[in-house]
Amino acid sequence: MSVLRFYRRRWWSRFGKAAWAGSWVLAVSVAVGQTWRPPRTAEIFRAFEQELQRARSQLRLQGAPEPYYIEYRLRYQTALVVQAVLGEIVESSENPRLTLTVGVRVGTPEVDNTNTVSGGILLFGQGSSRESYRQRLLPVELNDTLLRRELWLATDAAYKDAVEQYGQKLNLLRTRQRTDTTPDFRLLPPALLADTLPVPRVGRAEVERLCRELSAVFRSYPELIASMVGFEYLPTQTWYANSEGRQAVKTELFTGVEVVAYAQAEDGTQLVQYYSAYAPTPAELPSVDSLRRAVAELAERLRAQRSAPRLEQPYIGPVLFEGRAAGELIAQLLVPQLIVEREPLSSLPGFLGRRQSLVHRLGSRLLPEFLSLRAVPCLRRFEQTPLVGAFCIDDEGMPAETVTLIEHGILRQLLTTRVPTQWFPSSTGHNRAGAPMAGVLECVPEQDEAVQERAQLLEFFRQLLRQRGLPYGIVVRSVANLNIMQTILQQATLGKYPPFVREGTLPLLAAYRVYPDGRSELLQPCDAVELSVRSLRDILALSRHRIAYNYLAVAAGRGSEVPYVPVSLIVPDILLEEVEIRPREGDVPRLPVVPPPFVQQDVPAGKGK
Repeated sequence: MSVLRFYRRRWWSRFGKAAWAGSWVLAVSVAVGQTWRPPRTAEIFRAFEQELQRARSQLRLQGAPEPYYIEYRLRYQTALVVQAVLGEIVESSENPRLTLTVGVRVGTPEVDNTNTVSGGILLFGQGSSRESYRQRLLPVELNDTLLRRELWLATDAAYKDAVEQYGQKLNLLRTRQRTDTTPDFRLLPPALLADTLPVPRVGRAEVERLCRELSAVFRSYPELIASMVGFEYLPTQTWYANSEGRQAVKTELFTGVEVVAYAQAEDGTQLVQYYSAYAPTPAELPSVDSLRRAVAELAERLRAQRSAPRLEQPYIGPVLFEGRAAGELIAQLLVPQLIVEREPLSSLPGFLGRRQSLVHRLGSRLLPEFLSLRAVPCLRRFEQTPLVGAFCIDDEGMPAETVTLIEHGILRQLLTTRVPTQWFPSSTGHNRAGAPMAGVLECVPEQDEAVQERAQLLEFFRQLLRQRGLPYGIVVRSVANLNIMQTILQQATLGKYPPFVREGTLPLLAAYRVYPDGRSELLQPCDAVELSVRSLRDILALSRHRIAYNYLAVAAGRGSEVPYVPVSLIVPDILLEEVEIRPREGDVPRLPVVPPPFVQQDVPAGKGK
């Protein structure tokens, strides 16, 4: 068998005529795009094998240990990025990027140079030359000679750092009595894996036209202070090989549309609304009409919120999280903690690694007994929605495994990489960009008694209010996403809106006060506070209907090479028994003194097309 015999999915069988008929109509084809010119796979693996053989036989320093494991990862990515404000393009770029990461282990699998910290945290070694072998920038126009030269230099730098780190680790171990004697690594047999896809070509002019059209919607809302529409298309090809004989090649496709708008209420309170749509390809995004309606709904909601009532005092009681808000609830409270990493040795006084809170709760109840949670990384679609977090091969050339993480409410497993831990000695195939991270997670209701139709769930919620004598309850339909807050929103508002929130707090962007008789009203932004993973034990009921929620998650792993990772959640509406919600407090900026320099009638419909 050869790694060059790829498993290729048929493009038309993946999406079908129906998907194309209702999707965004752009100049999209399966032909390789003008800027999508990755190196040839055969040449890459030939160069990998040649340099791995040379390194295994010749990489030596006098008196130093030999390498027992070497790995190469080459990644090619193009980035089409377009941003627009009020119908005008403010950024448009299309840039390819080729990076190389090399890992070298010296010593033995029982004790090697990894899993230590002395001034920084790295996966493989540490030293001043780190940048020369981790995400090393390579010429995009690459040939065999250039690639082998880059592999040679990066491997040399990685080996020297590994030797230095190994000596530091041995010195550290001489002064320590180890309580965790888990081996640092475990070798595996050879394997050949492939998961490749055709890469669609996207017309840049069509993307710019779309962004102009969507952002021009906000010109009809002069009371909004700032807004922005962003588009990204990031196809990626990754080649992986190691000294065990493991080889893998994979294609990852990601497309995103993000829309943000910022305003202030009449009392100065800062208001934000956002919309995001993510899919593997532009053809799988919502149609132009759907995107336009979503932007208009966002603007109308923000306009209404300017005069919406405040939450006068803290609310403590049942809260219903619907749709995407339920996704953010799980995304922020649970997803980052579903991984496990080896705690490194450290020479730094008082060094503490990332919290491993859920590791020590294995066998404990995290969710109600009627709910389970599975990692299904290879699931590409849920009903009609494509899943951006899907992957079948991780970044260590391991097959991504389906894992039941929480079974009938009980925590059974966490997501792992090839770095062994005392809890889980083997990998579940969830190394994503250098660290463990979820891809696709599915909430699985286990009992019909706790699962209701959406209308029934809302009525059950109102009955609960009446039983407890509460004057109203809270239904949440939008929760601030951390990636949106820290990226495009900061750009749009020039840093005016706080990008970070206190741990255990969920900023509620669209919360509705719902009365027992069925009336509801939109509130100004407020915060759900003092939340933790323990709060999820208090789930009372779920909706039968589930949605696929695609988002960009803040990377949770210690050695992650990227700040955000695509993740997909399959979630129902979630009714929590008790949540504390507080009004926003503190000083607020003054309203603009002068009105904006445009009004609706100044802008002809379709300007910028």
